[in-house]
Amino acid sequence: MTIERITTGYYRLPLEPMGDAGHGRIDTEELITVELAADGLVGHGYAYTIGRGGRAIRSLIDHDLRPLLIGQSAHDVAALWDRMWRGLLYGGRGGLVAFAIAAVDIALWDLRGLRENRPLWALAGGTARPIPAYGSGVDLPKPLDGLLRQVEGFIQRGYSGVKVKIGKPDAAEDLARVAAVRRLVGDKIDLMIDVNMAWSIDQALDRGRRLAEYNPFWLEEPSAPEDVEGHARLVRELPMPIAVGESLYSAWEFERYIAARAAGVVQIDPVTNGGITPVLRVLRLADEAGLPTSSHYTDELSAHLLCASKNPIYLEKHAFALDPYLEQPQVVTNGTVRPTDGPGHGLRFNPEALRPYAAD
Repeated sequence: MTIERITTGYYRLPLEPMGDAGHGRIDTEELITVELAADGLVGHGYAYTIGRGGRAIRSLIDHDLRPLLIGQSAHDVAALWDRMWRGLLYGGRGGLVAFAIAAVDIALWDLRGLRENRPLWALAGGTARPIPAYGSGVDLPKPLDGLLRQVEGFIQRGYSGVKVKIGKPDAAEDLARVAAVRRLVGDKIDLMIDVNMAWSIDQALDRGRRLAEYNPFWLEEPSAPEDVEGHARLVRELPMPIAVGESLYSAWEFERYIAARAAGVVQIDPVTNGGITPVLRVLRLADEAGLPTSSHYTDELSAHLLCASKNPIYLEKHAFALDPYLEQPQVVTNGTVRPTDGPGHGLRFNPEALRPYAAD
């Protein structure tokens, strides 16, 4: 099976303005799509950003990855991932390079599923099962009443967990927002707290201890991901699990975190982590370390991949889902999601829905 064609698309999808402490205001999602054709079959992949860098990702695929792959056999996906990684090694080992490789890698796995007539969860060595989902907002700018309305909506949809953003300049305001959400949801709903890298390690220690009375299910991305030892200190000294993964760009970065005991929950994202190929390695590392797993964004793909984990505790249902642009949006049933059973990952974009947002 020889790779014959790689086609990309670029779209700017409008969002209701939202934001967090690490990324500021977010009002656009960039979507970069990939179609990879071989022997009459077409695998589909994608990458996304929160408004910047998408054109560079598309350019990397069109001008750098395509020449590396056209004419190659599509059978050994891991070897092709390595070919892409080494081909762009000097230009970067993360960030936009990882996103570009991921978009193609996702398409290659989809193609493999189509060729073998097997769903992605089976290719990953998993067993299809329902995964609990939690509602996740990008809600730092919301006034308190708006935040509480959002959380009420999550509960009405059947989620057994909710996540809120903190990281305001005034720690007392963060604590008040968390306290109000905990009062609203009671003790039977899991409450995740996401800082989006806004704190120093010392701030995380101080504020994490003050948050403990609200029994957070986890504290996510409390500080800059480059500080592995700092996160290990948080794991040792704070009473709640520390969740990391959204901003780690390779399996090697996860390996350093896990070896240093700097993670309490491993969060996968097959786009930011560099593709399905490295994510499967990350899941194995988490299993070997006895760590629970969850996901960041990428709902449809992660429903498959978490089925290959020994302890998938939650799938994130994100504030800006791709549902309006999909031919078959993911279904949430009683607060859980299941992977699709057809060949590949099953994610297909609706070209008519995307067309108004196509950009150069």
